[in-house]
Amino acid sequence: MSAVSKEDFHANARAAIRKLGDEAAFIVPLGVLGPFSQWLEFPDWLLDGTTLQKHGGLPQRISMANDITVTANFLDRGFGPFLIRKTLETSRLITGPTASMIIRNAPTLEDALVNLAALINATNMNVSLAFQRDDDRAGVTIEPKLPIGAMLHFVAAIRLVLAIRTLERFLLRDLEAVHLRLSLPFDAEIHELLGTLATDVEMGAQSNGVSFPVDWLGIANPDYDASFWHIACQRLRSVEGATDDRNLAIRLKREVSRTLSAEKRVPRLKEVAVTEGETVRTLGRKLASTGIKFQDIVDRERRQLIEELLSDPAIGLAEIARATGYATTSSFGRAFLHWYGTTPGRFRASLIEPSSGR
Repeated sequence: MSAVSKEDFHANARAAIRKLGDEAAFIVPLGVLGPFSQWLEFPDWLLDGTTLQKHGGLPQRISMANDITVTANFLDRGFGPFLIRKTLETSRLITGPTASMIIRNAPTLEDALVNLAALINATNMNVSLAFQRDDDRAGVTIEPKLPIGAMLHFVAAIRLVLAIRTLERFLLRDLEAVHLRLSLPFDAEIHELLGTLATDVEMGAQSNGVSFPVDWLGIANPDYDASFWHIACQRLRSVEGATDDRNLAIRLKREVSRTLSAEKRVPRLKEVAVTEGETVRTLGRKLASTGIKFQDIVDRERRQLIEELLSDPAIGLAEIARATGYATTSSFGRAFLHWYGTTPGRFRASLIEPSSGR
């Protein structure tokens, strides 16, 4: 990872956050960032570029944009290899409480891996974890969901170390016949530590995954507890419910965009609630759990459409106001001034002048 410049990590983070759009505000569990921050003793630079207050720690739930930015800060300061080594050296499961409960209480190894994959996919918007099996081998693979570039090496390594720790917990012995492949560039110390967990370790690979004999899947958990497993499954369903709420926000975004384009107006929350089969109160509560407000969605969709229309000098400001759901040009101008700190006319001039001077 040392071959990647500092600017690359922050550029990757910015690209991922841009790709997320409104979804960057979604709230997710802190997860591994908690122990990582403790290991580094909460340095001042940890929260650089985030919207979090610098008061010596991290909240238990943060926005996806802040999650990505904090990860980029770790890597920008060169702490990626250190954190991977610490994760390998500790006997503690470096993960959030729900993942830990799944791993510790699942009845079989297959139950643990399938549900761990479901949890990661529900809470992590950077990468997805896929469970796979065929006649001879089983395992998990990591794929990026966002354009995170070189950040993938670190994120995938941390997730796959957790998968190997899960195998280790069920087998209670050396993990013979485990094949681990990481896109993480070769690091002699990390390779040596990984070698104590898996017999076949490939670093600098084209993909990220871990595989093992398929008959391991049926191995029973020596610490299985039906009551705790029930609680773990309930927690997972709760997390997946939060994912459904995020999908709700995405649907609302599409509905606002559709209504603006087709009807030149903004839909009311009451209308959307009827479409969703929810009360306004329930819809508001579900949106609140994601960290996004309905008005935030409306404002973003309006702004995007306004910027597109302003780039065409043939479209008058009054027409743009009507097309974006404003009753009057003056109300459109006030909203624009609040967002951009200038008037629509001056903003349009700034778009046209650079090209006219070529």
